[in-house]
Amino acid sequence: MLKQLLENRIVNRHYLGLTFQQHVYELKNCEEVLGVKAKSLHIENRHIAVGYIADDSIFFKSAHFGNTMVTLTDGIHQAIVQLFVQHSGEICIEVKPYIKHANIVPVYFRTILADTAIAIDLKGALKKFLVTHHYMIEADTIMEVHYQSMHPYVLKNSYAGHFVLGCTPDGRQVTGAEEYTLANRIANLKFSHIIIQQQGIPKLIALNILLTFVITNKIFVTNELSM
Repeated sequence: MLKQLLENRIVNRHYLGLTFQQHVYELKNCEEVLGVKAKSLHIENRHIAVGYIADDSIFFKSAHFGNTMVTLTDGIHQAIVQLFVQHSGEICIEVKPYIKHANIVPVYFRTILADTAIAIDLKGALKKFLVTHHYMIEADTIMEVHYQSMHPYVLKNSYAGHFVLGCTPDGRQVTGAEEYTLANRIANLKFSHIIIQQQGIPKLIALNILLTFVITNKIFVTNELSM
């Protein structure tokens, strides 16, 4: 009992002095984000947050620290939102969209730095998709990616032409050592263009497409460096 009390005290020390304030989080109600356009929602624990749908947006308002599951449906299909309210009252969400008709890109993990770290092979997954759809060939190299993240909890918008990791569902930034926490997660990325190198010459691929990256928990061993 004493051990548990001490552990709780240590965990909560960081949040001493924080005043809980209600925050509102707006989520786009569209197929690009959810895979469906929701007509109704169900919040598992309304003690944590409340929400409502208003045309093309879904609003969540924090009520108490904790997390809850939200089901969004169009009457046939459904998307799931894991909603996490921080001690400050700020809201972080993780969306698991309905993906039956999406352009799915499977993403695997790979070891780097002499097998001492794990990296998500986003660049390799994207290249495989582009080769399969004849946008490039195996000998080509991806130099830059430009996209908007529909779900910043996994990936943020591209920066300087690179893939950028986002944060975990509770809002913490993802570090290299924590990348495996993203296993079995989904992210929709809306690409505008990609720059490849073809026979030493840069080439622009104007690619306006929404791709659904499904991150698996499989690991491939490789010595290649990630983007």
